[in-house]
Amino acid sequence: METENIEQQAIAFLDKYDNIIVSYALNILFAIIIFIIGRFVAGFASRFLKRLLLRRQVEPTLISFSVTLSRYAIIAFTLIAVLGQLGVQTASIVAVVGAAGLAIGLALQGSLSNFAAGVLLIIFRPFKSGELIDIGIIGTVQTIQIFSTTLSTPDGKIAVIPNSKVVAGNIINYSRDPNRRIDLIIGVEYNASLELVKDVLLKAIHKTDNIQMDRAVTIRLDELASSSLNFVVQVWVLNDNYGSVRAQLLENIKTELDNHNIGIPYPTMELNFSSVDNGNMQHVSGNPTTVAADPNIN
Repeated sequence: METENIEQQAIAFLDKYDNIIVSYALNILFAIIIFIIGRFVAGFASRFLKRLLLRRQVEPTLISFSVTLSRYAIIAFTLIAVLGQLGVQTASIVAVVGAAGLAIGLALQGSLSNFAAGVLLIIFRPFKSGELIDIGIIGTVQTIQIFSTTLSTPDGKIAVIPNSKVVAGNIINYSRDPNRRIDLIIGVEYNASLELVKDVLLKAIHKTDNIQMDRAVTIRLDELASSSLNFVVQVWVLNDNYGSVRAQLLENIKTELDNHNIGIPYPTMELNFSSVDNGNMQHVSGNPTTVAADPNIN
């Protein structure tokens, strides 16, 4: 008897709400279909965009950013369409999301500034992965992400710098030009012959490998310093050879200066002081390299 009552109540409920149930079921079904199609379109569009950008040899960081942005944009529109199919007022959702976004934006101003800076770096590309740059830290660019840039420093450290700091400071790119100039300041003693010094420096340059002799080589007296004649030496090399050529050139310059008995002065200090002995003033002068204080002198 109770079973029959339950069946009758169920039949009556279905008769009364069958249209509503069917409508909701269809809406849920269509929402699932929309979501599946949206996911498929997002994946297809991201793969298509990636292949297109790769064929055009776009910088890898820009490819990653564009693919990720397009994928999540399509998914976001898909979710809005799914909610609309389920009968949710999307206009109110957009308003709520906008208000929430404003609140989150105020709370995450630093992150948003990093995001905006990351977009600028990706669009204008003052540097790219694999290039040697100086942004307050010298290193090779590993990755340029939305919020930060990662560098590998010459001493093997990994530096992660917020993009807002990268954009706010000076950016020196050592790799964009395939050639780089070596600038040296060489100080010699005052009694050295100017022409001899120039000949010796030029000889050292000729003995150094991988210097671009077809480009301007500069050797000139630049300064009459307090203890030395300072010569400027400027030569051009390939970027990849900069460190090794610079080291070899310095060694060759030192060797050639020694071979021609041209000294390299170093800072000295001359002291002149007076002492009183039995009422007589005595003047003493000297040129010590180290002066130690007498603990008995008050």
